[in-house]
Amino acid sequence: MARATYSVLCILVLGLCGCGSHSGPSAAQRGNEAFKEGRFDKAVEELTYATSRIANSAELYYNLGASHMELGNCLQAQDAFLAALNLDPNYSDALACLGQIYFQQDNLPKALESLEKALSLDTTADAKARILNTMGLVAARGKHEGLARLHFLRALKENRKSAFVYYNLASLYRDDPYRLYEESLDNFEIFVRLVDPKSSYYLKAKDNIKRLRSNLERTRAITPDDARRDAPKASKLLQEGVTAYSSKQHAQAIKAYKAALEADPLTFSAAYGLGIIYQQQGNKTEARNAFKRASLINPGNQDCYYRAAVLSIQLNQYAEGTKILDKAIARSPFNPTSAKLMATIKYAEGHYPEARLYGDFYLALAPATEPGRKEYQKWLQMLPKK
Repeated sequence: MARATYSVLCILVLGLCGCGSHSGPSAAQRGNEAFKEGRFDKAVEELTYATSRIANSAELYYNLGASHMELGNCLQAQDAFLAALNLDPNYSDALACLGQIYFQQDNLPKALESLEKALSLDTTADAKARILNTMGLVAARGKHEGLARLHFLRALKENRKSAFVYYNLASLYRDDPYRLYEESLDNFEIFVRLVDPKSSYYLKAKDNIKRLRSNLERTRAITPDDARRDAPKASKLLQEGVTAYSSKQHAQAIKAYKAALEADPLTFSAAYGLGIIYQQQGNKTEARNAFKRASLINPGNQDCYYRAAVLSIQLNQYAEGTKILDKAIARSPFNPTSAKLMATIKYAEGHYPEARLYGDFYLALAPATEPGRKEYQKWLQMLPKK
C-alpha cells in the first residue's frame, strides 16, 4: 500500500530576528526555497541553522521535520515534529506527520493517537483525506481490514481525487479477506487516471491491472457456458411463477421459479422472486439464500444485498451479514443504507467504537431530511468512542 505525500512546507512568518544573510529568517527562507527545489539536504542544513537562532517557531520545526522526512531520516523528523508540538500542541500537520512516522516504525497505537487528534483539529477536506488515508494504512497493518476500508472510504468522501486512497483501497480488495478482483481492478484503474505517470506506484498499479485482468479472464473461462442455459424455457417458467404469485399460489410459484433456475441458472427474477416469497412466509434462511443467489447473478442490484443482510441480522448471523455487506459496499461504496446496517452489526457484536464510526459515515452520506436522523444522532452519541 502507498502513503500520500503531505504538503509539508509552510511559509514562515518571522519578523522579529533581523534580516541579514546569517539571520534566522534568512536561513529559514533559504531552507524553504531549497525544499521547493527538491534540495532536501540543503533545506535541512539551512533550517537546522535557523532553529539555532529562532527558538519559538513551531512552523520552523515542522518544516525541518518535513525536510528530514523527504530524506528518510525518520528519527530526526520525529524530533523536529515533537519540538513543533511542544510549542503548539494543536499543530495538526505536525501531528499528522508524526502519526505517519509512528506507522513506519510499526508503533500503531501511537500512530492512531496522533492521527485521531490531527483529524479532530483539521478542517480542510484535503488534509482530512490524507489523515484518513494513513489511518486506513494503520488499520490494515493491524489486520482490521473492515476498519481500513471505512477509513479509505471516509477519505474519498472528503476528496474524490485522492489518488493514493484508490491505490490502497484497490490493494485491500485484492488481498485476503476480500479477494474482490473486479472492485480491485476498478480502483487501480481510477488510480492510474489520477496519478502522475512518473510515480513509482503508477507502474505497480499497471502491473496489478494486468494481473487482475488475466485472473478475471481465467475465471470467466471456467464458468458454465451457454450450452447449459435454456433461456426460452426459463422465460416460460418464470412467467408461470409470476402468474402463480399474483394469484397467491405461492407453492406453485416456488416450484416454477426453481424450475426456471434449473433451466437457466442466471434467471435473476426467479431467484429474486423466491426470496420475496420465502421472506413473506417467514422462512428467513431460505429467503436470505435466494437473495444471495440473486446478487451473484446481478451484482449491481443493491436491494438483494440489503434484503440478505437484514435477514442475516434477524437470524443473528452477523458474520454472514458482514460478508454480504462487504460486497455491497465494494459495489456501491457511498450507499448510506449499507453503512447503517454495518453500524447495526457492529453494535450487535459489541464493537461500539466501530459502530459509531459506521453510524457517523451513514449520517455523512444520508440526506439531511432523512427520517429519524436526530434520534439516530442521539443514539450514536451514547456509544463509546474507545
